[in-house]
Amino acid sequence: MALLNQVMDICKRLAPQGWHTLLLHHGLDLLAPNLESELGKTLTPDRTLQGFVDFAPAGTRGIEPGKPAHSLLYHALANPNVTTDARGNPLQAYATPAELETVLEYVYARQAPSLQQLRARAKGQPMAVVVFAVEYRPAPDTVHKVHADLCFARTGIARVGTAPPLYDAQSRGFLPFVEGESHAIRVLPARYSAYIAVQLKGDETRFGPMRFGAADAATDFWVPLHKLFSGSECIAGMKLDVQLLAEHKNEKLRRIHLELGQGSGWGAPDIDQPPFVITQGLADWLPEQAYGRGLVCAIPHKHLIEAARYQGKPLTFNVPARPEILVSSLRINENGPEYVHMRHKVDDAGNVINLNRRPDMMGELRKGGFKALHYLDFSADGCIQARCTALDAALPQRVAAYSLVCPPDFYPLCKQRHLLEWLETLSQVDRFSIFIVYPDCLSDSRYPANIQSFPSAFSSTDVGMTAIVAQFDSSRPVSAPLQPNVAAARCASSLPDAGAGSFAPGWDVGVVSYEAQSEDDEDIEHLAAYRLGSPFPEDAKLCAALSSFWPAVAPDSAQSYEPGDQAGPTIKPMRDQEIGKAGGYPWDGVPAAKKYIAGGITHRAYETYLYTDYTENALNDKFSLALTGQVDSVEYQRRMNAWYTIKKSLGNDAGNWFIDSFSDATPEDTNVVTLNTNVPIRPNDKGYRFELFRFAPVDSPAFDQIRIKLKATFTYFVWPQVVLRQQGTKPWERV
Repeated sequence: MALLNQVMDICKRLAPQGWHTLLLHHGLDLLAPNLESELGKTLTPDRTLQGFVDFAPAGTRGIEPGKPAHSLLYHALANPNVTTDARGNPLQAYATPAELETVLEYVYARQAPSLQQLRARAKGQPMAVVVFAVEYRPAPDTVHKVHADLCFARTGIARVGTAPPLYDAQSRGFLPFVEGESHAIRVLPARYSAYIAVQLKGDETRFGPMRFGAADAATDFWVPLHKLFSGSECIAGMKLDVQLLAEHKNEKLRRIHLELGQGSGWGAPDIDQPPFVITQGLADWLPEQAYGRGLVCAIPHKHLIEAARYQGKPLTFNVPARPEILVSSLRINENGPEYVHMRHKVDDAGNVINLNRRPDMMGELRKGGFKALHYLDFSADGCIQARCTALDAALPQRVAAYSLVCPPDFYPLCKQRHLLEWLETLSQVDRFSIFIVYPDCLSDSRYPANIQSFPSAFSSTDVGMTAIVAQFDSSRPVSAPLQPNVAAARCASSLPDAGAGSFAPGWDVGVVSYEAQSEDDEDIEHLAAYRLGSPFPEDAKLCAALSSFWPAVAPDSAQSYEPGDQAGPTIKPMRDQEIGKAGGYPWDGVPAAKKYIAGGITHRAYETYLYTDYTENALNDKFSLALTGQVDSVEYQRRMNAWYTIKKSLGNDAGNWFIDSFSDATPEDTNVVTLNTNVPIRPNDKGYRFELFRFAPVDSPAFDQIRIKLKATFTYFVWPQVVLRQQGTKPWERV
């Protein structure tokens, strides 16, 4: 068997790197003379070892045919929490992505089923060749939360960047950081695989979907039965040639002109070709030899965005007279990017005039009637389809996956679902006090994929696209305990529970309404990447500054701007370093407020929100996730909870207090708590220091700057077991 020989080579390579002694502790000898027999014998796994606590309770073999989560070898190699040998010594090497795919395929090839056997398992339900985005995850992030398992979704999320991908072997995943380059961002891929799948109504106890909803029991979901791969070892009696085909499209500029109409400056046939519609240079497959089959990755570009050109000239659009504006962005309410950059005016000679440098900018924007420069970003959506001619007669139906190529995730170690699960532990009053609009995650959405851009790939009735399901036979044992304390993987995720839901329009993807073709039909809402801002930083500014209305795991930039009505309120505080204070650098390129003293009173000078331009910052490579990217879900929630605790202590006056500084507590801060309370602070307890202020406005000599003076201050120390505050120089008090 070709796959067995490859697995033997993998085991021989890894055995001397700590894996032989580790797996021998469980009874599996990687260097056994007959590895095929060794992988099939009954073992006694030690589930007290790190990384094996969440190995499937029913798993007793090195390879359990057709069941990756019950296969000790695959679990050990693929689980990010397996990092030490049986004695606690660090493992010296890990399987490559290509090797993990090989072992996974061997799991399904070990006793390759026939088509007849697969049909019998389906019990007469519809079957098809279906493409899924796939991840192997620790127990708390699986559908059933009982043991580590494969998770499947028919939507995958890759992310754009300026540097090539980086696989972190220990975390078994990809990270966006570039060592030594704080403002470089690596692209992130998503893995897709073809499976023979069965169509079933949602079933919480058998396969899900994750976060099972009331309507899911009546909704159709495709559930994977058996992985497809090329060769004669996949399905008994057949030789397969399995290919995955990708198609991606960015049509933001085309959609802008369609919505603005004949007066936009361009129409067909121009808007049906590049750069109005981009189909090249967006995403491609990573090399199989290094990464295995099915890894789609965004193509790195020098900058996150670039100015658009057409026919050798800067590409512009005509801003309508008296346009609808939100803050300083053009707003489109229908079937295109909701927010469009319009602050770079182009005159008749082709000169670009930066309205951000003009005191009358808002007046010019409101008047409209000028040409504005278009910008390109490299986000996209698309479809991943499978081709396997050997199965055409027996299984003619092909079901595509929805591929999203999204903006960077500035919190790659945080998951949107984790935020929701934390909020659900709070009282209903607290939940809706924290967020005005309740958060959502993409995996909970029940919309079809982009049926306008890819009508032959997707169906308007297929609303389970973003749901996450388990494999067909991954039913949860009734008596099996959940594993909530197992660590999540410390790498980026490409499945939809890591993505933001479809807010208006959202951080990752938007929802548009497709007008019905007849009066008897209802309009169809569907997902579409082109609903996001053009370019995406235009949208990111609004999402980050208005965190109470765009409740995603995303930066909250309210602390960077003047206190008042334009930005905020702060919901998810950011540490000083993350917004450019205390020796750090701002995630969004916006300089931190400057401190100065006038008349013996402390003042602050802010770059005004209206004149801040994220599109310019992206052009100048000012974005960074080097600091925010280190924050995991636990830390993210802890910060939110600390700030919410402070706001509750301020009562009805909370809206008049703003964050001047936020940082981790220092040993000196701990001493203050110890001196003023009898509460012991343990060495591993995490505490925070908040400095708050009330303010009064003062005149500013610059049109793009807001100045204030501080009228009163509070300092807070927040630990899990105690909250201490000081107003001005008054004595400390326990809250």
